[in-house]
Amino acid sequence: MNKFYTVIKSVVLFTVVFTVLYSCKENEKKVTTEKVVKIDTIAKKIDTVIKPKYPDYLTVDFLMGKFNPAKDDRFVRIEDKYTNKKNIYLNKEAYDAFLKMYQAAYKDGFKLVIVSATRNFDYQKNIWERKWKQKAQITDKAKRTIEILKYSAMPGTSRHHWGTEVDLNVLENSFYTKGEGKKIFDWMIKNAHKYGFYRPYTAGRPYGYNEEKWHWSYIPVSKTYTEYAKKNMKDEFISGFSGAETAKGIQVTKKYILGIDKSCF
Repeated sequence: MNKFYTVIKSVVLFTVVFTVLYSCKENEKKVTTEKVVKIDTIAKKIDTVIKPKYPDYLTVDFLMGKFNPAKDDRFVRIEDKYTNKKNIYLNKEAYDAFLKMYQAAYKDGFKLVIVSATRNFDYQKNIWERKWKQKAQITDKAKRTIEILKYSAMPGTSRHHWGTEVDLNVLENSFYTKGEGKKIFDWMIKNAHKYGFYRPYTAGRPYGYNEEKWHWSYIPVSKTYTEYAKKNMKDEFISGFSGAETAKGIQVTKKYILGIDKSCF
């Protein structure tokens, strides 16, 4: 009889020990799983916040126009009937949007003519150097730079490098205040946004280039470039032309590259 009770006690003890050990193991597994899930979730959040996604081709050199649009498959040559220039290029997406806008304007009795589009660093440098010589009577380099910057960008800082900008019809603000010019401008103000085009250089901004009623930016693409410029562009990168050394003192990145209308951010 004693032997029988001894066996029963052993079985009960084994059962209790097994149950306790199994329970501990399950709890440990649950805690470990929860930790893995939490750590994985945090990792994903950090990755999303710290590593914003930009196109692979988007670099500071690209922003500064250091490439040939004729040899870049993201750009397309503008057909002659839409421009008064020869062999000028535009970002493909921006060009497709422009063609739709052109057709809409044409139906309403207006013809949109692209007079300037993509200008790379070398093209902009030619413009700058010509104006630098024309303003030679201004001996103070910073003052000469600011005078040119009223309407022309330093090489490496122009939105025209990006292929998202178009200058339309006539490069004079006065043209858009009366007659046919005013009708075109009023049509653009009412309709351009439907096709993704906005004005970066409006009146009333605290600093930057003077108002340009002819300049329109394709925001679905240029907005990303502006954001990238805000994070990565520095005045110290600006070099390779007359007066480049004045860029930092003038704060060209802040006041000119980013000195745009709020609709373009």
